[in-house]
Amino acid sequence: MSSQSPKNGIVELLGELADAFGSGRVLTDIEDLYVYSHDGAFGTRSHEFPVAILRLEDGNEERALTGFVGRYGVQIVRDRWDGNGRESDDGDHPILFVDTKSSIDTDTLKERLSELRRHHSEGKLALKEPQPLPHWFVSSLKIKDGYRIGERAEMDKGFCVVQPYFDGIETYSSKGRLLLSRGLLSGELGASERLVDSMFSCTACGQCYDQLGRGDLEINNAIIRARHEISKAGKGPGVCRVALRNILEEGNPMGMPAEDRTIWWEELWEEFAFGGNDFLYWPGCTTAYRLPGVVEATASVFGKAGLDFGLLGNRERCCGLVLYLNGQWDEAGENARKLCMGLREDGVKRLVTSCAGCYYTFTRVYPILGVQPPFSVLHTSQAMEGLIVRDRLNLKKVKGKFAWHDPCDLGRHSGVFDPPRNVLRAIPGLELEESPLNREHTVCCGAGGGLWTYDSGLAERMARSKLEDDLFPLGVDGIVTGCPACILSLRDAARTLQSEKEVLDLAEVVASGL
Repeated sequence: MSSQSPKNGIVELLGELADAFGSGRVLTDIEDLYVYSHDGAFGTRSHEFPVAILRLEDGNEERALTGFVGRYGVQIVRDRWDGNGRESDDGDHPILFVDTKSSIDTDTLKERLSELRRHHSEGKLALKEPQPLPHWFVSSLKIKDGYRIGERAEMDKGFCVVQPYFDGIETYSSKGRLLLSRGLLSGELGASERLVDSMFSCTACGQCYDQLGRGDLEINNAIIRARHEISKAGKGPGVCRVALRNILEEGNPMGMPAEDRTIWWEELWEEFAFGGNDFLYWPGCTTAYRLPGVVEATASVFGKAGLDFGLLGNRERCCGLVLYLNGQWDEAGENARKLCMGLREDGVKRLVTSCAGCYYTFTRVYPILGVQPPFSVLHTSQAMEGLIVRDRLNLKKVKGKFAWHDPCDLGRHSGVFDPPRNVLRAIPGLELEESPLNREHTVCCGAGGGLWTYDSGLAERMARSKLEDDLFPLGVDGIVTGCPACILSLRDAARTLQSEKEVLDLAEVVASGL
């Protein structure tokens, strides 16, 4: 068969590729072409659009491409836009981008983290040795985060907890979402179904570049900014509109009746109704409706410690994090202003919450929305740490080995890492185990960023992977965390895996030792 003109035969080429490798692995959507036409750590270099992207899994598949090159006169770019990856520099031929890179798994991530820590240690030692100034400057540069990101970005996809569930396609990676955000904001791309799906299938966990030590690069904020543009265009998923309506009508995103918020702990509310107490205990929507045991355990701990606290009961309303995450910023800001006004009128000076999402919202999201809460905010782990330091809790022995799971909103987003660990270490008999991927490197359980409501099946698979690949290998008796969404997600996954390991809130563990 003679070679066709490079300007012709594209449709035939794409058809043959789909027949040979499967249509799902031949990507031609404008969003995919846009993402793959950029490279560099943050997609700072752009190239011409390929005619398609082909996802391959092994060398045998790649060898099958030889015939396509001859018949259709295409150029092959393998994985990278450089001289090594490109078959020819003849610009007259259409480009087929062949993506053979694998997504990074958690085992590789653990190795990277170990390598990162070793480089930091060796780099600091090198800076202490006598050396000429130019050499010292280079040594100093090499332990900087940006150097490592630029170095690593040319070699692999980077880490995204969601990407492996989309066959490793770059469009569903952190870099891909950052590029789509940029394209949407610049007007180069529209709010298409493909773009919306990529943006809302993100957990907003913020680990995108944290495995490289860059906790200040919050790629999740760029993604949420893109969701805001999608919302303004009226192209957001239907679940976003449902959540907004539920919050406006019932004060919670689930749409549960407002009067049923305390249905499982009504007597507790009657006993501890807020009336200008030193602390307002704020369970949050998910804890109040779905985890009444956490409310009771927290109240028990505070009561035993003699803490002067109260509950709003069914007068409590949603903090609005879901609105912010869904891109409904105007509605989120209005909700924040009304909520803060009401709490000011109630005389709230200090608020303590069981919910990592509420804590993150009050301390970080409200200021972004232009709202400054008129009260201080603590997570229950911080409050309990303070009670232990002041010797107000008489903790008894709790036998067992537990792992602390850092919720993304509490840990990576808010920097609260030590208080829960200090509380657990203060309990006699309790052994605290740590995953190699802990603190700012913790792998998301899949419940964050609105993913749970947007794609529950994906969130469930991620939770099972979190348990099987990260937490169960530690050989612990149970998992402790400080986020109701994490608790429900991991409990459901444990049941699916037929595991008897407990998933507990920190307050439940502390209460068992009183």
